[in-house]
Amino acid sequence: MPSSFPIVCSALSTILSVFACTLGCSIASADSIKMAFVPTGTVLMGSESNQPDEKPSHYVSLTEYFVDVYEVHIWHWEKVASWAEANGYQFSDSVKQRKDGPWWYQDTSSLIFPMNMVNWYDAVKWCNARSELEGRIPVYYEDANQTTVYRSGEHNLTSQNVNWTGSGYRLPTEAEWERAARGNSPSSSQDYSWGNSFLNGAMANYSLSGDEFDDASTPVGYYNGGQKIVFNDNSRGGESTSPSNVVNGFGLYDITGNVSEWCWDWYDSSWYDDPSSRLQDTRGPEYGQLADTQPRRIAKGGNYKSFSESDPANSLRIANRACWRPDLAARFRGLRCVRGNYDDPLWVTAVAHGHFPNWYFLDWFGYYYKSDYTWVFHGDFGWIYPNGKGSYDNWLYFQGHGWLWTNRYCYPYFYSSVDSNWYKYDLTGTELGWFEKSTDQSRFRWGRVYDR
Repeated sequence: MPSSFPIVCSALSTILSVFACTLGCSIASADSIKMAFVPTGTVLMGSESNQPDEKPSHYVSLTEYFVDVYEVHIWHWEKVASWAEANGYQFSDSVKQRKDGPWWYQDTSSLIFPMNMVNWYDAVKWCNARSELEGRIPVYYEDANQTTVYRSGEHNLTSQNVNWTGSGYRLPTEAEWERAARGNSPSSSQDYSWGNSFLNGAMANYSLSGDEFDDASTPVGYYNGGQKIVFNDNSRGGESTSPSNVVNGFGLYDITGNVSEWCWDWYDSSWYDDPSSRLQDTRGPEYGQLADTQPRRIAKGGNYKSFSESDPANSLRIANRACWRPDLAARFRGLRCVRGNYDDPLWVTAVAHGHFPNWYFLDWFGYYYKSDYTWVFHGDFGWIYPNGKGSYDNWLYFQGHGWLWTNRYCYPYFYSSVDSNWYKYDLTGTELGWFEKSTDQSRFRWGRVYDR
């Protein structure tokens, strides 16, 4: 497989950057889709000096994973949700009441603000939809046998409903969220993503922190050195401070403030006393052991309504354990996704054709015949040699050209490692096999030489 086109944490960010106009969006639409790698390691969870439910502080070991650099923003939510609702997903009415960015904001778009009015059930269903749209295997299921993908309704999922070693997206566990938030500092007990230094309005979006959007969310990644702090109600000197890039050790933004972020875990005030809270890759208490008559899920990071001086618990702290009923949505709650460092077999969702041996159907790619020597015969392309993972990272060798890259999300667009150009496959012409170069619309026939 060629290496001239780097497929890093998410090839999707490259695709969306190139095809923003094609996808009907003039904004930097890949921003919330970038992911950072969190290596296998440990995190010191909790705090000995604040709330009772944060004690005792303890170490947890975690397997490596990827995490969104930014909170999921509205444009990305809508892109995925539109596809999802056309493919059997159902979300609650609350998502239609989301708050966009203000009308006067012109720097990018009112849609580059964190998605909000998302209850916990909507968040996990959206994670599944994001997985399926990109061609990954979803991780949440209605049943413990993991046969029915969770796409609708409100189900109180347990750990048995989750394919933890799947390639798809999910909400972070509370431990994963804290490790990502603290950066690669396993013994650190810092209050904020940057450490324990004094919190002021130039560092995070909290209640009346002084940014232009008070009292509301800021665009994702707003605190990157260009933030404008113009008010001083609760800014604590932030309006007179030279703004800096408030990115944490793993390259993440908005860990502190903006919107609170849903996590997987059920809340139990005494969970940290339980020895199971110290197990590797702990996933929180089980639903059946909860004492609350109305069980709640964890949401971390504080939000634009939080303020440390008026809140004894200081919900902006990393260790704070805020929790909410999973059916409740709010304008100050959103999500940030993670996914495990796992890969699917190539085209794992393809369905065998019952009457013709070795013939398969892939919903985005069509029919193909799989030989005993890896080569496949595709209805439009003829004999091609495939390499890659799932439906999200596919290299195809065309004998008339060389290696082309595509995936479910960007097809019929292909990237050529031969000349570093993007090509669009012509699905509408009367003849098979034609590709059009995106830069100058020149046409090439690398597929089958037949009429449709």
